[in-house]
Amino acid sequence: MASSSSNQAHGPFPSDPGGKPLDHEVPIRVVTEPSQLPVEFLNPSAAKQLIIGFDCEGVNLCRHGALCIMQLAFPDAIYLVDAIKGGESLIEACKPALESSYITKVIHDCKRDSEALYFQFGIRLHNVVDTQIAYSLIEEQEGRIRLPGDYISFVGLLADPRYCGF
Repeated sequence: MASSSSNQAHGPFPSDPGGKPLDHEVPIRVVTEPSQLPVEFLNPSAAKQLIIGFDCEGVNLCRHGALCIMQLAFPDAIYLVDAIKGGESLIEACKPALESSYITKVIHDCKRDSEALYFQFGIRLHNVVDTQIAYSLIEEQEGRIRLPGDYISFVGLLADPRYCGF
């Protein structure tokens, strides 16, 4: 990943999920202020519904652990929301979007992310598609026996040829 400025880099993504080569790099932007986020994210509306990839990273991420980074993946850019440098006001600015029914948040295994956002910031995630739960439901519908505690990692899901096959 080559850095083009202190707050932006580009990720070389060789192909889309369909296997076709991409003709561009996706910018990766570090966000420390709300003004660095897309307006349509900060002001969700029925007229401009969005689907984004979403994930949180932190130290012992849960109700008591520290939220460090929120990753927001849009079709044209990836935003790394720096919760440490941006502070609580930055996360609060994201609250309407994270609670919005107009923005679909696609995430893998949202339990700890959801727990941290709720207990630390009072944010109730809404309109979430959890790929781990979706995988489990598909496996069950196809008659595969799932044992309690079975877990598919995000990397495992991406590697499964029935789904992404990366």
